[in-house]
Amino acid sequence: MYTPTTASLKRRFASLVYELLLTAAVTCIAMIPAGLAATVLGRIWPPLASIAVCLIIVGGWWLYFRANWQRKGQTLPMRVWKIGMVNRSGQRPSTKEFKMRFIWACVFLVFIPLLAYSVLHSMGIPPKIAASTALFWWILPWGYALLNPDRQFLYDALAGTRLVEQVDK
Repeated sequence: MYTPTTASLKRRFASLVYELLLTAAVTCIAMIPAGLAATVLGRIWPPLASIAVCLIIVGGWWLYFRANWQRKGQTLPMRVWKIGMVNRSGQRPSTKEFKMRFIWACVFLVFIPLLAYSVLHSMGIPPKIAASTALFWWILPWGYALLNPDRQFLYDALAGTRLVEQVDK
């Protein structure tokens, strides 16, 4: 039986940097409908506009990742760095596992840092210091990989997925 080998941290981080560039492009595209929603809803009730903008951006991210993961099981950076994603049994993850990975990644990489920034800023801490302090939360999911025997990120461990060496077929 084939047991997939965990992809190296160096390659996964390189893939992650590339992924950040593509996610930034997806965010720019999602900002078009988000801007329209903010313009329309901002006149009605500004908090609703903020919520709509956040949901549209996160929805754009989900569409990007789901389309890539379900079609080929990888995003473009994962294909470039020959990284595949499998579940705990070594099979291609289900849609539910993809969704859980996306949700956990959003929680640790977006929502917790934003919440930390919001709390720090409301305590009177200047925005630059609050932002840089909030970004320390990124250490949690990626630092977990240094302590985990399988070297998986925290959101992969929680979702039941693994990033492994891609075998050429």
